[in-house]
Amino acid sequence: MSIVIGTSYVWNIMAATAMGLQAAAFSGCASRQKARLDLPHSAEVGSRATEKLSDDENDEFSRFQKVHQAHTEYLPLAQSSVLLAGLFYPKLSAYAGLGYIVGRLVYSVAYIKCGPDGRMYGAALVCPSIVTMLGASLYGCFKALSIV
Repeated sequence: MSIVIGTSYVWNIMAATAMGLQAAAFSGCASRQKARLDLPHSAEVGSRATEKLSDDENDEFSRFQKVHQAHTEYLPLAQSSVLLAGLFYPKLSAYAGLGYIVGRLVYSVAYIKCGPDGRMYGAALVCPSIVTMLGASLYGCFKALSIV
């Protein structure tokens, strides 16, 4: 089996780019939250700089930071998966990438607004999307190696 990169692979590139832009946007939200709360750029959840915050402000700051961390943790996996799976199954992985983007948006907004319980709505889209992209990538590799 040979790998042919067709024009439909552009959707995978667009999905990976959108994932990066989305992560950057929520990173900006977290930075603006620090500025709004008059915290130094280096402030982290539980740091000495956050001791001056009220409980509500600390909770809000924590939610923004958790959303930023979630984007940062999954971004390499999501981007590489959509690009690698796209070599074998460009349409399937592009749709899964779209599911990831929408799920991550729902996850982030719901987490910020509702706290940790709100993230489950987005996780219901994020997790199957990641599994689909990883599965498509592995299956494509196995198929190319004539293992299956």
